Amino acid sequence: MVLITGGSFQGKQAFAKETFQITEGIADGAAADFDELCRADLIINFEQWIARELREKNHAAVKAGQLAEENPGVVICAAELGCGIVPADAFDRQWRETTGRICCMLAEKSDAVYRVICGIGTKIKGEDKE
Repeated sequence: MVLITGGSFQGKQAFAKETFQITEGIADGAAADFDELCRADLIINFEQWIARELREKNHAAVKAGQLAEENPGVVICAAELGCGIVPADAFDRQWRETTGRICCMLAEKSDAVYRVICGIGTKIKGEDKE
């Protein structure tokens, strides 16, 4: 598994597609169901899937762990939500915290982790880290 994180609109999806030569098998966390995520080569907007799970009162962290087990070769793109102003809305704070904790868990399980800023990916975990 590979985790790619970074701020909104920083080029995570393009970086993932180019770096890992992915042209199909892309699931959008904003709309895909869990089975689609388990079959995907690339998951984009993973933080949106977490928000959907929280709204439906599902155990997002448990399901994210299952996803890591069922699809160990997946590349996951998730926006960083933990920087900046703490949201006033209780749900947004829960989403921010849950997303951060899930990404920490996925990073631990991942073979490689990248942070993308301005379209440039920096490997922050993995064997050939510079």
